Amino acid sequence: MARKPARKKTPARRAPAKGGVRHELLLALGWLAFGAFALPILIYLSGITLLGRYDGASLGRTFGTVLLGLGTPSPASWTVVLGPYVMILLLRVLRRGWSLGSSRKA
Repeated sequence: MARKPARKKTPARRAPAKGGVRHELLLALGWLAFGAFALPILIYLSGITLLGRYDGASLGRTFGTVLLGLGTPSPASWTVVLGPYVMILLLRVLRRGWSLGSSRKA
């Protein structure tokens, strides 16, 4: 009996990396959008709730101040927009450090 020729093995497909570039870009985009659109609303609502209404205060003006401040070197505007994503990055770094520290043997 003739022996069947061996089939070529195809390399197994590798699963995409857990923290791939596309995933990171989507995460960054989501948190930046949250910082640009949801945080001004929360800032406005907390301001009128805690401090009360005052002349010239409006949701549109709050958005204008934050978003137009991005075009100028306004640290407050950049902090509002970048803050949520930076906090997520900080939490991820701390979690990684915590897990590395706990996996070491004494």
